[in-house]
Amino acid sequence: MNKNLLGLIALSIGLTAQAETFTIDPGHAEIGFSVKHLMLSNTKGNFATFSGTLDYDISTKTLKSAECAIETASIDTNNGKRDDHLRNEDFFNVAKYPKMTFKSTSIQKTGDDTFEMIGILNVLGIDREVVLPITIAGPVDDPWGNQRIGMECFIVLNRRDLGITHSAAALIGDEVKISIEVEAIYK
Repeated sequence: MNKNLLGLIALSIGLTAQAETFTIDPGHAEIGFSVKHLMLSNTKGNFATFSGTLDYDISTKTLKSAECAIETASIDTNNGKRDDHLRNEDFFNVAKYPKMTFKSTSIQKTGDDTFEMIGILNVLGIDREVVLPITIAGPVDDPWGNQRIGMECFIVLNRRDLGITHSAAALIGDEVKISIEVEAIYK
């Protein structure tokens, strides 16, 4: 077989390689946060309802894209009165903005299993560009015949940059530590 034909075949195989779409498994996932209260202690919480996908090329171990939608009304800080306040117009205004969304715009591989993901985070109806450090684990085969990957992201964002400006920083800290830990499944 001639070398040009072999080269074209190899190129066509490379061009047709696609990322597999992994769907977040909500039973093995958490989107959590922590923020200072009265500059003394951390108040922790999470969003209980969310969905999303990760496009991951298993053969090259490359994250291609990601997106997520979080239901803001699902906020839970283990305090009903505080959660109700966080749902109102002072904070997340869930009646007007029922979801926060994220969609990647570019991803750079920074190590064997690490990535820098740039994307658009929409909070309170306003798009903001954020940079997320991502670590991917796997894939592994689960006992039910599916492939799974794990994804972790730990970042600190300023709540005022996201449009959440109610209360002085002395009462509620400006820095919000966000932890995203998910398993995603490919069937």
